[in-house]
Amino acid sequence: MSKPLELVATCALGLEGLLEEELARLGVADRARHKGAIGFHGDWRDVWRANWRLRTANRVLVTLDSWPAEDGDALAAGAGRLVARRERSWGGLDCTTLFQPHRTLAVRATSSASVLRDVRWINLRVKDGLVDAQRQAYGRRSSVDKSSPDLPLRIWLHKDRATLLLDTSGEPLDRRGYRVQSTEAPVRETIAAACVLASRWDGSGPVVDPMCGSGSLLAEAGSLVLGRAPGWLRTGWSFQRLPNYDQERFQAIRREPIPAGADGLELHGVDRSPEAIEAARANLAQAQLGEHARLVCGDAFEFQPPATAGLLLVNPPYGTRLEGGRDQWRRLGDLMKQRYPGWRAVVLAGDTDRGKHIGLRPSQRMPVRNGPLDARILVFDLY
Repeated sequence: MSKPLELVATCALGLEGLLEEELARLGVADRARHKGAIGFHGDWRDVWRANWRLRTANRVLVTLDSWPAEDGDALAAGAGRLVARRERSWGGLDCTTLFQPHRTLAVRATSSASVLRDVRWINLRVKDGLVDAQRQAYGRRSSVDKSSPDLPLRIWLHKDRATLLLDTSGEPLDRRGYRVQSTEAPVRETIAAACVLASRWDGSGPVVDPMCGSGSLLAEAGSLVLGRAPGWLRTGWSFQRLPNYDQERFQAIRREPIPAGADGLELHGVDRSPEAIEAARANLAQAQLGEHARLVCGDAFEFQPPATAGLLLVNPPYGTRLEGGRDQWRRLGDLMKQRYPGWRAVVLAGDTDRGKHIGLRPSQRMPVRNGPLDARILVFDLY
């Protein structure tokens, strides 16, 4: 019986709890929380399912090996030993098959609390260790393809220990496939999904985003309530280029039922920018949610929401359309209290204020990194 794979699902800082809950719903029992990641064990079907189903993950990685790497020679030697150990395998995928030189590769490094800190040099040394061992074993070596390699490899250095991982996702998992038009500083799809998941919304009632931008919050809410996997519009993942990929088994995973919410999905989006409404309409149409969406160009503070309470999602556009600092945060809080009683509300609060002056007490406050910015996911029960 094959030894379980050591797997890592990465995420934005602050989303570890939500990602761990997603893995638990997928039946993953052996989980370990790390900064920006959840480690777990499984087989290749778990790898495929995680790539297909996880809404808050950035990537799914398979740990290949780990070794002490206090200098460049040790770093390269450890990578070379991995290629030379032909008996090594990962869930039935053996080392000899994986590192055949006709496969292209690329290496990307991160380093923390280690003597070696120059990630470009680390990339070079690991690559040299791998291809030198290939030359010795096979008489030729893999080519480097930085844009679309067969083997996208990650090397993590922490406290002078190297861990080599295989990226099974390829394109980051926030590339859902529905964003055909964009606006300035759009919210990442994984963060938008986190806002919906953090709300614990059961799928009943309409969804309103009164500052909808390009529509990511609405798209993620619609995907969740309709029981669509976040990867259903993607064109592919890097695991499909591995020699052990089984198309029939992956198709069976794609056919697995996903819990859905109530019928009668309504998505309401408002934005003062005509360009944003055009982008949201195009994106929601690409996501096959256009028939559920009602988009209008207008002011969030003048929009009259549906009479039935539902889910309010807001990502205030800091510094551009939400001018006025704390006064506008208070105005947003007043709007929520006055026009959305009985609703569940989620605010992605960035900027220097991060929602501190919204004038309402959140039932949940979740710090998160939204790209390069610190933000807060704030959940409110409005009465």
